[in-house]
Parts: sequence; structure tokens; C-alpha cells
Amino acid sequence: MTVSLVALTIALLVVVTGIATGLAADSTADDEADIRVVPEGGGTLSSVVDVESARLGDAHESAAAIERRDDVAYATPVLTEAVRIRTAGSDEPETVLAMGVVPPDEPTEIEGVSTASLEPGDPHYANGSYDGPRTGEIVLTDAAADGIDAAAGDDLEVRGSMLEAANRSVEDDRSPTHTVTAVEDVSATDLSGELPLVVLHLSELQSMTGSDGTDLADQVLVETEAETSTTAAESAAEDAYPNATIQSGDGGGFASIRSDDFALATSLVALVVAVVICSLFVATSSALTIDRDRQAIAVLAAVGFSVRSRLAIVALTTLSLTLAGAVAGVVLGIVGISLTNYVATATVAPGPIATSRPAFAPYAVAVALIAGILALPYPLYLVARTNVVAELGR
Repeated sequence: MTVSLVALTIALLVVVTGIATGLAADSTADDEADIRVVPEGGGTLSSVVDVESARLGDAHESAAAIERRDDVAYATPVLTEAVRIRTAGSDEPETVLAMGVVPPDEPTEIEGVSTASLEPGDPHYANGSYDGPRTGEIVLTDAAADGIDAAAGDDLEVRGSMLEAANRSVEDDRSPTHTVTAVEDVSATDLSGELPLVVLHLSELQSMTGSDGTDLADQVLVETEAETSTTAAESAAEDAYPNATIQSGDGGGFASIRSDDFALATSLVALVVAVVICSLFVATSSALTIDRDRQAIAVLAAVGFSVRSRLAIVALTTLSLTLAGAVAGVVLGIVGISLTNYVATATVAPGPIATSRPAFAPYAVAVALIAGILALPYPLYLVARTNVVAELGR
């Protein structure tokens, strides 16, 4: 009974932790940069939904300061905003997510979308005056292109959905025209593949959405020249944004859980529930076993086993059964993760939602042993209170 109950509890813990790890990994899996600089409480592509989230200021100059390091390949600020787009012959605009970037000289992918068809740099920024020439370039993901029936070479009207009409003159009220330079076929397993997303130059998006006043961005992505230079690049990022959060792009496992509030909360709840339920199961099953074996315990006392020896025997037996249940639970949990991914991908999810890690095994065993130790006082109390004379006389 003890082994079975512990195994089921630990298996549930492993499955829930695997899902939490998968959730955390999804938030950074599409980040091709080595370092992500985000404000406290913000930072991923999905944060565009929360218009009140914190943002980084002076994005162009700060990113340029980071990029001036010899060991940094590029540093680009990224702003995500909701915008309305439509083709020339369309009557109703579609609302999509726009991602403003500063394309590096060497094309790269940001959130799964290539910058190859965008002019490098950000000419409209013009050292902060925002009066430089507009490129008018825009890249659409296939989801966004399908929504407005657009293709490469089409002209689009793009308008920031949060720009107040009172702040624009009659001439400025016309939507800026952008030309579709490419339609990216993004995998549905990527976050950007699930969303209608467009990519354009940062300053042009800032001008449309009113973010040009303080040069705002949601995050800064930093790509280093070599893996060994990540620490130096992190130091440069901290100098540029001393109050921001610096996230490493190595992601996955428990490190990614710590960087994702929802995943962290999920894993902590699973941990607390597993410890509480597992300790209750162990205490209850051990108490039932002791109640059944009271005569055997009395015999041990009669042949000379001291109270301490009897307590040690019960403690070692309980912990051994708990350990056996933990090992079985890890195996069941790994199977459960595979089954969860199979059911999810066969029904609603575009890809696996849970991830298994080697660290799950020692983590689950440690949780089970902690629960076993917490459960020991009750069965040990029953052993110590056993009346030897009464049990031998039954």
C-alpha cells in the first residue's frame, strides 16, 4: 500500500513539473539570442497583451552601447504592440501583433521570423529625431497573411491601434503604407506561428504607437560571438539597464521555471501538494501496518529489542518503502509525460506540452524522502505506545 500510494503521488508530481518546465521552455524556446534583457515583470512576446507592463526606455542607445562590445554579434531592442493592418482593397482592418526590431547586418531570426528581407539598421530613428526616411518594409507570418489575404509585394495600411486621434493632424491621420517584403512560413509549434504577427523596423512601429517619446521597447535581445563571452555580454547589459532582469538563453529545466512566474507557481503548488499528500499517505499506511503487526512488535520487545531498536526498525522500513515508491513513481511519471504529450498533440496542442529532465529523478526521490520523514512521528508514536504485556496475552 505504501509503495503504491507514494508511486502515484510522485508520478503526479513528475507530470505536473514536466508540464511546468514545458510552459517555461515555450516562453524562451524561440529566442535565438543568447541573452534577453527584460524589465522587471515583463519581457516575452505574449506580454503585448498586457499594455500596462513595464518597458525599457532609451532602447536604441542602450542596445547600441551593448553592441559596441567586440564579443557581441548584435543587440536589438524589440517592441511588441497591437496594430491594425489592411490591404488596399480591404474595407475592414485586422488586428495583429506587430514586432518592431532593429535588423542586424547579418540576417537572423527573432521569435522564429527572419530579418533577411528587412533593411539593416533603423534609418527612421535618425539619432532620436524620428525624422529619417521610412523603409516601409514589413514581414508577415503566414497566419497574418492569411488573415488579410496578402502576399509579398502587396501594399498595406498599418495603424497603431493605441495612437489617439487627438494627437494627429488631418494629414497624419492617414495610415502609413508598408510593402510586404516577405511572408514567413512559421512552424505552428513556435509561439509566433500561433499568432498573426508582423515584423517591421522599431522606430516606425514606435512612431505609430506613441512609443517614440522615450524610445520604448519590451526587451533587448543580445547575441554573442562565442559562448564563452556570455558573461561579459551580461555585464554590459547590466551596465546599460542596471534595474532590468538579465535572462540567459540556455533555458530549459528548472532554470527556465524560475524565470516564468506561472510555471514557478505551478511547480511550487505541485511540490507542496505532493509533500502533504505523500506524508499523509505514508503515515496512514504505516499506522495501519503497525496496528496489524502489534503482536510482532511485542515479540521483538520480549526477546530483548529496546524501544530505540524497535523505533529504528519501523523508521527504516517506512523510509525504504517510501524510497521504493519514489523510484516507481519516477518511472510512472516519465510514462505519464509521454502519455500527456501524446494526448495533447492528438487533441488540442500543436506540439508537446510537457518536458522530462534528468534532474526530475533526484528531485522526486528527495521530495518522497522528505514526505516520509515528515510522516514518521505518527507511526513511531504508535510503536512507543504499544503495550507489550497486553499484546502477548492476546
